[in-house]
Amino acid sequence: MCSQITRHQTGRSASSHSIRRLRQTRRLSPWDATDEDLHFMAALTERLGAPPVSNMMRYCGPEARHLDQLGESLGDWRRMLEALARRYPDLPRPGSQASDGTTLDSAPERIVWETLVQMVPNELDLCCHPWLEDGRYLRSDFGLCAPDEETPLVCIEVMGMLGSDRICRADVEEASLDRLEEKQDWFSQPGRPLLRVIWLDMMAHPDWLETICAEAIEAAVAQLAYGREGRRSSGRRLSARGAEQGRQLPLRGRTREYRVRKN
Repeated sequence: MCSQITRHQTGRSASSHSIRRLRQTRRLSPWDATDEDLHFMAALTERLGAPPVSNMMRYCGPEARHLDQLGESLGDWRRMLEALARRYPDLPRPGSQASDGTTLDSAPERIVWETLVQMVPNELDLCCHPWLEDGRYLRSDFGLCAPDEETPLVCIEVMGMLGSDRICRADVEEASLDRLEEKQDWFSQPGRPLLRVIWLDMMAHPDWLETICAEAIEAAVAQLAYGREGRRSSGRRLSARGAEQGRQLPLRGRTREYRVRKN
């Protein structure tokens, strides 16, 4: 009789045993994050300053192969993020709001912003969604601007759906590529700001992302220095021409030269 009860696991004992088996099944499910998955996500989140998005995993190498599989399901990815938050409660949380309070349009934008905001020097302003042309709905994701200037020196486009291989897997990805090509045509015209594009595979590797951001910042600083030198050279040419004209005119006809000193 005793052996029969043990074999069939009746009553409260059977219920407790079933719960233990169910919990064990959930932990061992191939659609749950492993300890290695969580450790990888924690390290990448800490480097980026924001949790990576699921489609970045395809560019993260063999360590993220299982995470790439989890990312194919919104539910599996959400459970992984919940497990990550329980395991590492001090990590940045998902969302479109950056650590400095700036609200972005997407998680990939936030990833790039978190990197840029740590690197931009005092001589530049980092602008969010600057307008590129009056009377037309055309804007860039980010702009590196001279202080008190609205027109960016360098614009940054965040391609949060595609890698630099430009391989499209869905119609929405093809549409985003079409929008980028339209913007690239606009930027290619003379007198337009420089354009830098940050692709999804660049975000998947923090060192690469930092290098691309640094190159964009260096280009903006160079543009800023070139503009200042151009204004100084133009001012010297105008002053020399004015002095020559002044020697040829009566004293009362000379124009005054006013200079405004910036504080």
